Amino acid sequence: METLKAPVHQFTETRAIRISRREFFYISNLLSTFRLLMAPFLFYFIYRAQWQFASACGAIAIISDLLDGFFARRLNQHTQLGYILDPVADKFVIAAAVFALVLSSTSFPIWAFVVIVVRDVSIVLGNVVLAYKAKMITRSNLWGKCTSFALSIALMLYLLRPLLPQLPAKVEMFSLCVALVFVIISTVSYARHMFRVLETHRHVSR
Repeated sequence: METLKAPVHQFTETRAIRISRREFFYISNLLSTFRLLMAPFLFYFIYRAQWQFASACGAIAIISDLLDGFFARRLNQHTQLGYILDPVADKFVIAAAVFALVLSSTSFPIWAFVVIVVRDVSIVLGNVVLAYKAKMITRSNLWGKCTSFALSIALMLYLLRPLLPQLPAKVEMFSLCVALVFVIISTVSYARHMFRVLETHRHVSR
């Protein structure tokens, strides 16, 4: 059976993944790991309504997300580990914040929580199918990165609301709606890409 070939920026073949120990010590990957480890602390601070610490954790997570991409490009440290670790860290941090906000006494809507969770679970399951059938996994594209950033900003506004009640009314809800537009667009983008790869793989493997 012939292995499907496609531009590396679209996906990574699972059979071709090679992660060396050195990659774990790259600055970009250390930042992603640090962000991943922050997720339980962020959840705890939000759930306990310790908004100063929660806001600080959220800000640090956003800054680390920006810096790991900067250092990966600046130091030419694009690695297979980073392609996996960065989106995983983003999903864990966002999931921790959203889940904690729903459990706490904030105004974060449950329907938005459901939309975000369904989107992330769908992408994970889609990657499982893609890895099983085509021996590939997708990487974050531009829409996915925009979604993570937009959600991070919206969540930060929810964290800041108890500390800054003078914020314009419903500004966090507006930012959340904008972020959810990106959620829908990125979901459609990933779905189209996955179906296209599976269809191409089916034709090539005949």
